[in-house]
Amino acid sequence: MDFELGEELVALRDIARDLLAQRWKAESARRALDAPPSRMPGELWAELAEMGWFGAGCSEAGGGSGLGVIAAALLAEEAGRALLPGAMTSTLAGAVALDRNGGAALKAELLPQIIAGSLPVTLAVEEPNGTWGPDSVEVAAQAGAGGLKLSGRKIFVADGSSAGLFLVAARVGDDVRLLPVEAGAGGVEVVPMQRIDAQDIVELRLDGVQVGVERMLPDAGAAHDAYAVWTVLVAADLLGSAGAALAMTTAYAKERVQFGRPIGSFQAVSHRLADVQVNVEIGRSLLYAACLALDERRGDAGALVAAAKAFIGETAVDAAEAAVQLHGGIGYTWELDVHLHLRRARANAVTAGDAGWHRETVARHMAHCYA
Repeated sequence: MDFELGEELVALRDIARDLLAQRWKAESARRALDAPPSRMPGELWAELAEMGWFGAGCSEAGGGSGLGVIAAALLAEEAGRALLPGAMTSTLAGAVALDRNGGAALKAELLPQIIAGSLPVTLAVEEPNGTWGPDSVEVAAQAGAGGLKLSGRKIFVADGSSAGLFLVAARVGDDVRLLPVEAGAGGVEVVPMQRIDAQDIVELRLDGVQVGVERMLPDAGAAHDAYAVWTVLVAADLLGSAGAALAMTTAYAKERVQFGRPIGSFQAVSHRLADVQVNVEIGRSLLYAACLALDERRGDAGALVAAAKAFIGETAVDAAEAAVQLHGGIGYTWELDVHLHLRRARANAVTAGDAGWHRETVARHMAHCYA
């Protein structure tokens, strides 16, 4: 069996890497730390839309590439490598969620706008209750004459200040469902929050927001599926950041000379970099396995996503910390890009669940399988 990426996926990855290297510089991410949040220029957003990236993970019937979740993950990985603002990844996740779980009428209405770049979308799941995921959702949709009414708070909503549409997780009866809420709807308030890497996150306050029952995503498992897709894309972003930190540190270890030799020739340095390289490749395998399981809608998809996020989250932080250490004194400086990857890795490692939370998911799956 061939586990290599196909030609189309390799081409997509390479084009994304080259384009983002040209169109987005780390200096923009550095400037955003003084004037948050970090936002993508409108002309770059339009260019990504023209290239069809926002539909990369969608089916051909939905107007996408038909390449599956792995295509979206490859784009998210390159976004992490380039320190690109997260709006592309959020919109990728929202588009895939609608394509996989939305009703025909809702998909026909919203997906063309999302893929065209005119309707940025993001998920709103987390709440101020100390944990993560759809199972922790407490906001409940109340039935009324006008449909469903939403009141409550969502926190850590990625790219919420630029989103035109929120896919809000709320309890409807015994299930957690996804409901599309427009940013300009009555009763919606967006309050900025802060991340250490200046990425755009907000608190979403809902006060009697009306949503038609017919607009609710019909699949009872839509919230969990969408959260799994979002999680795997965050893991892909972390993988890209880890790869970038490893690459810049390896290059520096070849150039920096101490005691008449490049520091990379010393075992204490080379072994540290080798450990990071091994973990990056293990993480890549976990990521691809999780994407494949999601595309095939397998029963173990949730556990594979959790394993990938837990492992890659720790790997990305370790890669960035190794970069700081092995660069020596300049590793701590503002001008070097290392701290930008460390900030992003630490923030994304606890986005969509930290390593401990995801390992509990894996443990529950294992216990169920071998009970």
